[in-house]
Amino acid sequence: MTSSFAALPMYPFAGLLDAWDELYSTIASSVGERYSDTPPALDWTLDSHEGWRHPHLALSQACGWPLITELSNSVRVLGAFEHLLDGASRHMYRSVIVARGSHVPNASTDRAAVNSNDSLSGCVSLHAAFGIPLGQWPGEVVLTGSHIASIDAVRGGSADVASIDALSWSYQQHLDPDRLDGLVVVQRGPLVPCLPLIVGVEADDALVAAWRSAFSTATRDPSLARARSRLLIEGFVPLDLADYQRALAPLADAAAVHSDTRTLGRTKET
Repeated sequence: MTSSFAALPMYPFAGLLDAWDELYSTIASSVGERYSDTPPALDWTLDSHEGWRHPHLALSQACGWPLITELSNSVRVLGAFEHLLDGASRHMYRSVIVARGSHVPNASTDRAAVNSNDSLSGCVSLHAAFGIPLGQWPGEVVLTGSHIASIDAVRGGSADVASIDALSWSYQQHLDPDRLDGLVVVQRGPLVPCLPLIVGVEADDALVAAWRSAFSTATRDPSLARARSRLLIEGFVPLDLADYQRALAPLADAAAVHSDTRTLGRTKET
């Protein structure tokens, strides 16, 4: 029998892996009391997109935009972490729009660093922040593959502006502040839900409830206080797919209006 796997792949920064592992171990132990096939440890080897549709998915963390546009029939939503982030409340956040300190943003000419075309924080939020229809960025779009690479692209001068997931930005402020030297936050994206924690679509209500209970308990466990502090986790909020669909409906409706003419401008990959 093939074993199921669990992954929290969206913030795989070396300085935080042990904190994620510690948090998950406690959560898995709780769920495992009732479900013996619960993976005891996180798998850090799978690509995030690959894991979302994996037939043996036990737990993962997705991006909100693919959740509502591609994954609605493939996964069930558990909820989201509450993070300690500026300009946010509970399980919501705003991406940070960054540029070099000497640069005055101009969407009509700026080269945009984008981690992925389907990223809520890196692509959708960037377009929304500048009032530009999704996929119609006027200038060059540099596809970087990650928020960290987008930060490096702007700082290094191969791009002028980028929208960075607020948690990735905050983590770098703690882990590698030198990487952010010379960059400034010039704007913020729309208020959107934090990344959804997901399980496979075949998970029944009892299993979903077990995961939710374990996450809620872990975010209050005194023994995990240091791990949570490092991960900037303040709590857990149970959510369903419908909660993400409602929260992101204005962005989805705007994208649908312009879907017939969608383009990513002059795109290049790094």
